[in-house]
Amino acid sequence: MSDSLYNITLKELEARTEDIRPSDVVLFSEPLRTALNFVIRLGRFSLTEFAEKLEFTREQTGRIADILIERNLFVKSRFSNAEETFYESRLSALTRPLSRPPSDIWKKID
Repeated sequence: MSDSLYNITLKELEARTEDIRPSDVVLFSEPLRTALNFVIRLGRFSLTEFAEKLEFTREQTGRIADILIERNLFVKSRFSNAEETFYESRLSALTRPLSRPPSDIWKKID
C-alpha cells in the first residue's frame, strides 16, 4: 500500500480524541474499516493478521495498533511473545466505565 494511504489512516485516527467503540468503525475510510471489522469479529488476533488486512508494513500496523490501544479499542494480549504480538478487541460495553443507576430508579420507572 502507498505511504499516502497510511498517512491518511494515521491522521484519521490521531484526529479522534475520545475512545473508539466498535460502532465507530463505520466512520473510518478503507482499508481501516474492513480491517477493524475483521479483527473485532475475531476477538483475539495477531499483528501479522492485522497487517495483512491493512496491507501496511508491520511497523506501520504496529503504530496504528498502538493508537487503537490508547483509544481503548484494543488491548495487548497476555499471549504476546518475542515472535508475535497479539491483541484483543474490546466490546463496546467495556470501553466506557459503567456507572450505577440511581437508587430511586424503580420509583422513576413505576
